[in-house]
Amino acid sequence: MFNKLRIISVFLLLTFSQNSFAQTWADSLDAYARESFLPAKNYKWRWTHAALLNTMMKQYDLAAPAQKQLYFDYIKTAMDKTYELANGKTPNSVASAMGLAFLYNVTKDEKYKTKAEKVYNDYLKIRRTKDGGVSHLMLFTELWDDTIFMIGEFLLKMYTATGDEKYLDEFVKQFRLHREKLQSKENALWVHGWDSDNKTHCTFCSQMYWANKESRRSSEIWGRGNGWIVVTLTDALEIIPQNNIYWNELAGYLKEMIQHLPALQDKKTGHWFQLPARNTDAENWIESSSTAMFAYGINTALHFKLVSDSSFTASVASAYSGLRKYSIISAGKHYLTVNNVCVGTCIGNKNYYFKRKTKTGSPYGIGMAIQFGRKYELRNGN
Repeated sequence: MFNKLRIISVFLLLTFSQNSFAQTWADSLDAYARESFLPAKNYKWRWTHAALLNTMMKQYDLAAPAQKQLYFDYIKTAMDKTYELANGKTPNSVASAMGLAFLYNVTKDEKYKTKAEKVYNDYLKIRRTKDGGVSHLMLFTELWDDTIFMIGEFLLKMYTATGDEKYLDEFVKQFRLHREKLQSKENALWVHGWDSDNKTHCTFCSQMYWANKESRRSSEIWGRGNGWIVVTLTDALEIIPQNNIYWNELAGYLKEMIQHLPALQDKKTGHWFQLPARNTDAENWIESSSTAMFAYGINTALHFKLVSDSSFTASVASAYSGLRKYSIISAGKHYLTVNNVCVGTCIGNKNYYFKRKTKTGSPYGIGMAIQFGRKYELRNGN
């Protein structure tokens, strides 16, 4: 009888600990995201929700065997709920399909493969530049740095699920084409967009006349836009075997993108800024989603020994403690959430980015903080 009561007591204690009082701030953010902020039953086929879906897949990969079901159920519920709406007509629409590829990889259920392949076929019909770069928009041909994450995570998951190199070939092709048009020679980070049409037009939130008439490029390096690239490159290095022909190439791209980040980081808060390269501008402000994304990439670069200078180690540690102190706040009960998150953003000039609003809580803000926090804690013994 005593042993039976002891077993029950231990079970209740573990359940209470896991669901009520998280061990780290990343755990608490994770509980808030799943249980309160965006339960799987409320998932919609949106790029914003796809950012959190991406996080749940990584949580599944990192979870102990007994906890994997929790994340699997979240992903399956989200994908089953939106299954009939799944499409890949724009890069932003493609993003959620990473969940379909994940489910096929885990379950081998052909219905998820069939729908994922439909999304891929939709993707192949998206408007493209003359050399094959996928346009971020339906009505105008523009390359945006955001696209790398939206299509890249799906292509990488399809490669994992099927072993078909065509998905990996397509990912690397798109990365090269976007890098060619968007990378800054000054610091290797990317400007937000390039206009293939070279026409004056405005989308639902972009600023008029954002493209330089000669270069066709936008003028500013936006934090979260570059964060999307860093996260996707990082995930590619974790997914692709190191003996694959593309691994060293992609590792080089990650190394070049993070090389100047420690110098651009705010020493007081451990954050990077809305416009990272303008780190001394008085109008600039700290932005938490890009901070988590950059630190996520640097942490993996250290893991793979792509960089070794102590400034990178210090940079990641500063981001981890800085996020907790300046951007992670209470969401009631035992939950935490994230503030200092820039709202969804299109393309404009310096003042356009500086005047963007911030918000508390967002699928990408919370999701990226979880991803960085969890991986940092695992690799640094927190």
